Amino acid sequence: MDWAVIVGANIRRLRKAKGLTQEQLAHEAGFAMRYLAGVERAEENVTLKYLVKIADALGVEPGDLLARQ
Repeated sequence: MDWAVIVGANIRRLRKAKGLTQEQLAHEAGFAMRYLAGVERAEENVTLKYLVKIADALGVEPGDLLARQ
């Protein structure tokens, strides 16, 4: 099981469900769109600090980003 893939897929799914672009979500979370794109593609290893920022920007709990779908 690749957690980076699971987290990236959950972020992408939740972002799209909220009608946000990568740029909008990255701005809300306070970091570069390039980093967010890398997280969604499982190319970046997201830290707990950024996982929480992404969850806050999406209005979900951090654990929701770790859920297996």
